[in-house]
Order: sequence, then C-alpha cells, then structure tokens
Amino acid sequence: MVASPHRRRPALLLARPSALLGVLATLVALVTLTACGSIGHTPAPQPAPATTGPPPGASQAPGPPLATATAAASAPSQVDRKDPAQVASDCFTRWQSFDARRDPGPGAGVERARDCLTEDFAATLGAGGASGSAGGADGQAWEVMRAAGTRSQVTVLAVTPVGGIDTTDTGRVVLQLNVRRETVTGTQPPVTAVSTPALTLLRQTDGTWRVAGADLASVAGDAPGR
Repeated sequence: MVASPHRRRPALLLARPSALLGVLATLVALVTLTACGSIGHTPAPQPAPATTGPPPGASQAPGPPLATATAAASAPSQVDRKDPAQVASDCFTRWQSFDARRDPGPGAGVERARDCLTEDFAATLGAGGASGSAGGADGQAWEVMRAAGTRSQVTVLAVTPVGGIDTTDTGRVVLQLNVRRETVTGTQPPVTAVSTPALTLLRQTDGTWRVAGADLASVAGDAPGR
C-alpha cells in the first residue's frame, strides 16, 4: 500500500522513553493473541497504534519486496562507522532485537547499541540502568514475554535518505529503514512483520556517525510486495 501524496506530512518525531513501552505493549499483545488462540479463546481487540503520517517526501518504504529481500549479516567490528547507512542498519538491529529468555530486561538492547547512540539519545532511552532491567509496566510486560519464551530478530533490508535527499555533507542525515522483524513465542510458528522507522544520525568530531533520534511510527506505508 502506498501512502497518499495528499496526506499531511509532519516532521519526524524524536523517540521518547514511552517508545520502549509501546514496543513492549505491542509484543505482549502478540504473545497474548498466540497463547489465547492455542486454547480456543478470542482476546479483546487491541486499539490500533497512532501514526503521524509519512515523513517528508516518503510515499512508500525503501528497498526490495519483503518476500525476496535479503540482508547480509555483519559483526559490529565490520561496520564502517563513517558510513551513516551502515551505522543505522547495525545500530537498529542491535537495539531492537531481543531474546526475553536470555536478556536481563527490556533495556538490554539499548545497552548493546550504546556505542552507536549519542549520549543524549541513549539517556532518553534509559541507558545505564541495572543490567538493562526495568520495573513498572515495562518490567511487567517483559516478564510476560520471558514466561512465554519470546524472542525477536530484526533484519534491516534497505536504508535510504528520507525524501531521497542526502544531507550527509551537513553532518546530519535522516535515514528511513525497511525493517523485517521475525518474532517467535515459545514453540509457535514465527510471525513476520515489516516496518519503516526513520533514524536521525549526527556526525561526530572523529568522522564517525551516531544515532541521535528515532521515529518508530512506521509511517511510510507497507513495504513493496507486501
């Protein structure tokens, strides 16, 4: 599906601490739907997440069709830190992938990706917490996923400047990602979803890039072929 060109296109939003809670709530809903389905109960419908409209200039997700796209895995040491597209792909993968069976808490992804986040942005995401653990609603949601054996692997299929405008020369660039997420709960079959987040990156004094903000609303429409 391609977002209408007549839709209002507001500026990108920086991620707030509540973004983590929203991601956890979505995944908990997925776990609940899977569990209830297995015993013949129908859970109450969940409200649709709010969106903000497509980023400026974006009418569809970047990259190849979801069914055929592949992404080569690379270790952090192999990432060119002076290439913002590589940094965005690697950083988002480490930040957003998780395994509730092994990770100490919902903040574990932020700790894994801390070296590719600016200090200010990492702080807004709660970096530096006790071993990535959390209390309150985040902690409760995490315990539900831990009990269900939930794990989720993110693969970035493509990265492109928002609106097709490369602003790397200015030291600031906003990149849109085509992301495939495969989530497994217990012994249930994997569930695959696609999203189109946008990351803001800033060039550091040593020429490397770090993620300074994120819009996880996934507002550029469905990926091609989806």
